[in-house]
Amino acid sequence: MNLEEKFKKYSIRFGIDISEYYNSLHTYIRVNTLKIEIDKVVKELEERGYQLEKLPFADFAFKVLNKDKIITKEIEHAIGYIFSHDASSMIVPLVLDPEENDYVLDLCAAPGGKTTEIAQLMNNKGFILANDIKIDRIKALASNIQKMGVLNTIISREDGRFLYKKIQNFFDKVLVDAPCSATGTFKLDAIKQANERLIFHLSNLQKSLLKSAYFMTKKDGIIVYSTCSLEIEENEAVIDWFIRNFDVELEEIKIKGVEMKDGFTKFENYEFDKEIRKTKRILNKGQEAFFIAKIRKL
Repeated sequence: MNLEEKFKKYSIRFGIDISEYYNSLHTYIRVNTLKIEIDKVVKELEERGYQLEKLPFADFAFKVLNKDKIITKEIEHAIGYIFSHDASSMIVPLVLDPEENDYVLDLCAAPGGKTTEIAQLMNNKGFILANDIKIDRIKALASNIQKMGVLNTIISREDGRFLYKKIQNFFDKVLVDAPCSATGTFKLDAIKQANERLIFHLSNLQKSLLKSAYFMTKKDGIIVYSTCSLEIEENEAVIDWFIRNFDVELEEIKIKGVEMKDGFTKFENYEFDKEIRKTKRILNKGQEAFFIAKIRKL
């Protein structure tokens, strides 16, 4: 399937002109309240000509309106006062909703954007285990954790599919921000590389990670699954498999000021459990596309 055919497929699937979403991503930042007050850093950046628009879902989240300035080159980014990641990515930890005394696992944590936001939401209290498998990604994770002033987190280098053999029934909250085809990042390379074989491989990996997360989560604990993929096979199909094979239930997802689409319960040859409508897809122009499911272990 060539690029034009893939664009047509996604456009029909979601009822939009997907080609308009490419080259339209905005820059977003999260102010790191572990190190600085929001008003202070915003004032400093605005005095240097930055135009920042506060996002509705969190006091610390902003869109950078300037097209001619690179905020990641500013000293505030270098010393961890701000962190640049997509608005959709920032929403995922809010769905997890960690509390100060929680034990939290970020199963596929690198490079650490969501991990450091979780620590921020927990006010550096409680405990986070940030896990990843590749050493180069671990280095980026460690660097960001240190830069952002995170103190409640340790790093492990394990294959997430099998980590449950060492830890069981331990975590209050688990984030599975799974490896995926990344077709929702609206990068042409990701679209070009996505094929049936890759997506099949990734969906099996995602299922294995969710299985591992299940055994590591306490009874009544929360698992949040997310991808930046547009593929049904990596999203609804994975969650449908999970809720049919494990003692879990899906929870409703509502985040202030965030427009989300319900997950598909029927699509082409697929027919999923009606509860799959509780999964959500963020598909707003200017942001990466994200799929999110919030699951409670029974």
